[in-house]
Amino acid sequence: MTISTEMSENRQRKASKYAATRRTLFFVNSGLGLAALLLVLFSGFSLEIRKLIESWNNNQWLVVLLYMILMGGAYAILTFPLNLYSSLYLPRKYGLSHQTLGGWLIDVFKGAVIGGIIGLFLISLLYLGLRSLPEWWWLAGGIFYLFFVIIMSNLAPVIIMPLFNKFIPLENDELRERMLRLADKTGARVKGIYTMDFSRRTSASNAFVTGVGNTRRIVLGDTLTQHFTPDEIEVVMAHELGHHVHGDIWRGIFFDAIITMVGLFIANLLLQNTLGAFGFREIGDVAAFPLLALVLTGFGLFTNPITNAYSRSREKAADYYALDITENVASFITCMKKLANQNLAEVNPPGWAIWLFYTHPPISERVRLGENYARKQGLNPYPDSGYPQGESGSN
Repeated sequence: MTISTEMSENRQRKASKYAATRRTLFFVNSGLGLAALLLVLFSGFSLEIRKLIESWNNNQWLVVLLYMILMGGAYAILTFPLNLYSSLYLPRKYGLSHQTLGGWLIDVFKGAVIGGIIGLFLISLLYLGLRSLPEWWWLAGGIFYLFFVIIMSNLAPVIIMPLFNKFIPLENDELRERMLRLADKTGARVKGIYTMDFSRRTSASNAFVTGVGNTRRIVLGDTLTQHFTPDEIEVVMAHELGHHVHGDIWRGIFFDAIITMVGLFIANLLLQNTLGAFGFREIGDVAAFPLLALVLTGFGLFTNPITNAYSRSREKAADYYALDITENVASFITCMKKLANQNLAEVNPPGWAIWLFYTHPPISERVRLGENYARKQGLNPYPDSGYPQGESGSN
């Protein structure tokens, strides 16, 4: 498959429809979740479920586990049709996925098992904290969350991620040596450069930095290494190295931990002042979980634009770094345009959508960044367009 370096109007029309559908599904899914939480909270259903479990066994550890399994299972069944459409059939409809239903179900099962084990472990510890430290559980929870994320960031690339995808060291010797020279140039200590079998499920391309400490690595999707030029791959690699050099993984972990602790603190205040209104015994009453989930969900919706803006600022800094270290503006711009075509990315999304959903600057902004960088440096971002060196061709 050959990917055009020019924006395709037809692809952009499809991209806009695809993005609009995904945003609609997000609001439907969010509304469904909020409605379910409100229903079980105000109907007294949550209290009845807890009473039913306690009539069988009063061990609070077991009560929490059974309550979460029942409620989580019910929610998974409720949202299954929507998840099936949004994560399997919609990408297939727009040519972004060729995953089979069987393959998707296997991934869902793996995710449910892993997420269930981790989730139940964390929920059990949360309610231990709620019962043991009713005034300070939010602080203990925030601190624990920080260390948990650090541990998982270290383990995920070698334990969890390989359960879903195959990671192999970059096999192209020439490209690997070029990437290693770039890493040396940046002064970054990279533990490995890997390719990931994106093509098994999707036609989209991506690359990312993952892991901390001895598991830190840069991962390039095989759809990227197959369809992009070495110059374009080098720009992508330089962007990922920018995250590494800037310490963005650690920045993100601590930023997320602070946001989480603030959310838990606010949840504590609201829970302490509303428990009686719903008939809950104490802050550690598992029947109050829908109330806790509502507060944290509302806080997440409120802070999501803040975390997205922070993420976009780090991505922009990594783009600048890639331009500085490679001095290859033309490849940066063609890479962005090819990503837009291949990934069906909306080049000019609405401002409100950027604010609410985008963790990366939109493609149009990244292309302008390259053009402006070229103009300031006296470079030509479009060497094949006939513009003389030193003219960017942009207004």
